[in-house]
Amino acid sequence: MEVPRPTFYERKLESRLTANNIPYKSQPVIWYTRANYYTPDFVIGQKLIVEVDGKIHSMKHRMTPDRIRQRALKNLGYYVMRVSNDTIRINVKTAVKEIIQQYYETVDLQSNPKVEIVKHDTYDSIPKYVQDKISQWAVEFNRSLKEELWTVDYFRLHLPEYDSVLVQNQSALERFMLLLLGLNLKTGEDGTLDFEHSAQVFGKGIEIIREIFGEQGATASIHLKNMFNVSAPGFFKNLVFYGGPNINPGVVSINNLNLLKRQISEFNSHFSSYQVSVEEDEVRDECLYAFKNIETNANFQWIAEWKA
Repeated sequence: MEVPRPTFYERKLESRLTANNIPYKSQPVIWYTRANYYTPDFVIGQKLIVEVDGKIHSMKHRMTPDRIRQRALKNLGYYVMRVSNDTIRINVKTAVKEIIQQYYETVDLQSNPKVEIVKHDTYDSIPKYVQDKISQWAVEFNRSLKEELWTVDYFRLHLPEYDSVLVQNQSALERFMLLLLGLNLKTGEDGTLDFEHSAQVFGKGIEIIREIFGEQGATASIHLKNMFNVSAPGFFKNLVFYGGPNINPGVVSINNLNLLKRQISEFNSHFSSYQVSVEEDEVRDECLYAFKNIETNANFQWIAEWKA
């Protein structure tokens, strides 16, 4: 795990934080999913993340991952404040005053407690043989999975038929649930994806993990939200180019920009209650990147013409 060295402006701000007796941690490691970690410049108190941003963070290729990660951190109960290098260079005292003000506002907000997700040695330690077989297991399990069978009793009874690790390793079951989500995409009468149904499946998956793992499963909701937030732009890219996720292609046909934007809006409408969302710019960037790296086809020319 490599932690970046602090910049000149970070060191300058840190000296002021110390002089003002502001409680902070410098570059702590925050795991926002079981597989993804992040080292913010500072955590002030318990909840306030302060990022010291250079010009690179205003560049388009950095804005999308910053936004996605910020949503994940919000799900963990953190608040993110960005301070530019220029602000620190011009008047570091003003920057510190703004941080102190935001710190006290954050302390007062007790309705969204911070949740610690600590990376243990066994985190995300899905055995290699499970990683190799889990997609196959999900497909086979889903064949007999009727709507009324989305219960903890059914999952607890039948998952061990594939491997007991699925009810013993939370990371494995979280991955399994996301695969089932992809396998249970449905279209409505108009041929578009029914994201109301998908959101219901997502909610059932969360509840089943919670019940199987008890207190440990209490963080399952946050893990799955953050995992889906991270992967949602790629999910939409696969809908455009393959008609569905890798495990379930050909479910839907998205062949024009208006339809894609409509599906993004529907997705956000139904998943927002789980703090999962995706922005059009994030999907655009994913699609444009894919367009440049596949055998171009006239069917996807509208992607190349998608303007910011």
